[in-house]
Amino acid sequence: MPLLILLALAAFSSSLAIRILDPIVPEVARDLGTEVATVALLASAFAFPCALGQPILGALGDAVGKARMIKVCLSLLALGSIGAMLAPTIEALFVARILTGFASGGIVPLCFATVGDRFEMKDRQVALSRILTAILTGQLAGAIGAGLIASATSWRVVLSLTVLASLVALAAAWRWLLPLPGATRKTFTISGMMSSYALVLAHPRAIVCYGAVFVEGMAIFGILPYLAALLEADGTGSIREAGFIISGMAIGGILYTLSVRSMLRHMSYLNLVRWGGVVCGSGLAALALLHAWPPKVLAFVAVGFGFYMIHNSIQTQVTELAPEARGAAVALHAFNFFLGQAVGPVLYGLGIASLGAAVTIGISAGVMLLLGLATAAGFARRA
Repeated sequence: MPLLILLALAAFSSSLAIRILDPIVPEVARDLGTEVATVALLASAFAFPCALGQPILGALGDAVGKARMIKVCLSLLALGSIGAMLAPTIEALFVARILTGFASGGIVPLCFATVGDRFEMKDRQVALSRILTAILTGQLAGAIGAGLIASATSWRVVLSLTVLASLVALAAAWRWLLPLPGATRKTFTISGMMSSYALVLAHPRAIVCYGAVFVEGMAIFGILPYLAALLEADGTGSIREAGFIISGMAIGGILYTLSVRSMLRHMSYLNLVRWGGVVCGSGLAALALLHAWPPKVLAFVAVGFGFYMIHNSIQTQVTELAPEARGAAVALHAFNFFLGQAVGPVLYGLGIASLGAAVTIGISAGVMLLLGLATAAGFARRA
């Protein structure tokens, strides 16, 4: 089986688990007899261990082999997904999502690092975009499927999809995902891990890459757990419509992956980042101003397209920060990205409660506009 297909299956299963609860937060709250605000924090319960596991899992991938660590993480993802599907209480669901978050934290970064190991720089951004397509397809399937399936059956049936996807990816990886021939392995030690991260952080572009992805994760993904509740409060929709809106971001990302090769022929990656901020900020501004849910889907398409113009460009730069410690470099990228996603729901909850949803989302629109311009400027100064 071709390498990119194997990595795509692993990335798809991880991505499906990441976002699958966002559209159905009110349904889970009703079934488990708890508050929407409590269930919304499952996003943070997933994202925090996902972020905190990155430094260890990335360094382990460099030491014992990225293919081996992907298989281990897929095994843990399957176990956590089964626990989440069967969780009898909100506390048990939190525990299961913590485990799936930790496992997921090792899959996508190691898939990206594997691409960095096996593809030349001239082909790498396009190869990374193929893995990104699988990630976005997982988000799309999770967002639309979760809303539709939960409205017809239950949220537990929705989570059974993550079990199936993780088991299929695990079986394929065990059969066909082989180590890189001739790769040099180092014994894993804490001092060696710290040396790898010191090497990565010594690169002048590291602060730009990691600071930008933290802000991205916070500004873009913090709103997702609240969308269904906001629609219900406005009387404009419910979990099904929230699923369609969230899917707009994945659609925008897929459109980006289909057009990235053409865009790179006509503009530099710095302009890609600048225009990404403009497009993403405009989409968030539209989301804040629009009322009916169908136009909000289109707004999220713009958010997704602009976001991945920035994010995929940063990912490509990260793979070259320290080629001899690529697993550590990509893991640190994911650490900051998911840390931002963990902080985001908390800040959005505070903002919505004190300023209202429209103002909070409008602030995020301005943040993303400035982020695109600042990131491009930072890369240009550190060429």
